[in-house]
Amino acid sequence: MKIPKVNFRSLFDQCLLCQQSYKGLDQKPSGICAGCLDDLPILTQKCSHCSLPLSTSNDLICGECSTKPPSYDHVDSFFLYRFPIDHLIGQVKYSQKVQYIGLIASLMHHFSNIPPSVEALIPIPMYRLNQFKRGFNQAELIARGLSRHTHIPVDTQLLTKLHASHPQMGLSRLERLKNQKGSFACTPSEYDHVMLIDDVMTTGATLETVSQVLKQNGVARVSALTLARTER
Repeated sequence: MKIPKVNFRSLFDQCLLCQQSYKGLDQKPSGICAGCLDDLPILTQKCSHCSLPLSTSNDLICGECSTKPPSYDHVDSFFLYRFPIDHLIGQVKYSQKVQYIGLIASLMHHFSNIPPSVEALIPIPMYRLNQFKRGFNQAELIARGLSRHTHIPVDTQLLTKLHASHPQMGLSRLERLKNQKGSFACTPSEYDHVMLIDDVMTTGATLETVSQVLKQNGVARVSALTLARTER
């Protein structure tokens, strides 16, 4: 029996969003065609500190960051939490479609400008039972994908989620901060500059709580990267 030839290149040159093939092995970021890349809800007008979407580009810092600066030093988010970015994140977290992780990491690397002072990528940890039920921590998978692009090591031992938090959907920032209090632990650290990695930032309560814990344990500077940022 004659075995048909398979064009394996076409499998790797297929856009994960529209399922159409595109030409060019040098396409960057990988996994997405130029048309879909142009249609993504790129976050252009945002707070220079926390990446909160702003109505005008003239507002360099949002009101909350100017009146009460957060514990983290800088957050960079690249997209509004809208279709298809919200769908992409949901497919990974709730439908176990981890094949999208490569695209997410590639997008974050493409749009980011990680300073050379960053010594480690720190994924936001999940409570071990929740991670066992899901089968993975999407933040860790994204961090490892970024590490392949940047060659910055991933540290999953520095931070620990001590217990499960109550569901946070619908909670205010203050309620989320109370919900996260005491949820994370950190081993003593000699890092000067680390970068937290997560999929989406909502109120920033998790990043705030984790940044406080890191700085209390010796980390001098905390930055963060998230794929998306919600609109308040």
